[in-house]
Amino acid sequence: MEAHFAAMIDANRTMNLTRITDPVEAAIKHYADSLALLPWAATVGLGEVTLLDVGTGAGFPAVPLAVMRPDWSITAIDGTQKKADFVARVASEIGLSNLRVEHGHSDHWRSAQRFNVITTRAVAPLGSCIRSARPYLTAGGRLVAYKTAEADSEELADAEQAARRCRMKLECPYDYELELAEERLRRTLRIAAVVD
Repeated sequence: MEAHFAAMIDANRTMNLTRITDPVEAAIKHYADSLALLPWAATVGLGEVTLLDVGTGAGFPAVPLAVMRPDWSITAIDGTQKKADFVARVASEIGLSNLRVEHGHSDHWRSAQRFNVITTRAVAPLGSCIRSARPYLTAGGRLVAYKTAEADSEELADAEQAARRCRMKLECPYDYELELAEERLRRTLRIAAVVD
């Protein structure tokens, strides 16, 4: 993760990867936040994981998850070619053989593979994420959207409607806190599961 961070800061000079450049802030807001998926996965008893990270950007949460879970098969996509190329290059340089990166936007990207977990982090409203993710989820698969804890009632209502139409259901959110100096950042994973 340190090697990924160093590469990200270096590449950030020529392309917009992150506005968070302080190492401590990045450790909490990027890396620790990305890894919140791991305790949730343990809680629900996920076994073998095939994960698609939609809109990976600089590689979050795909890179930290690939580092910590070499047994997971992770695919990351991003609609910006430069970002996808950056993540692919760094994954190769640091030996993440379990991480595959492709250029593609979720609305146009096509894959025959189905995944049992799809992650989105700061990508789109939850309802849109549900609609985009559904074709790529296995039976019983889950969309996991990283969100701030403050839920927008309009967004949640749209998500409920999208979930029903996509034969999915919203599960109990997974709440967690990140600590940065005196600041406590409340976050949540919003989860939608395939029911058919």
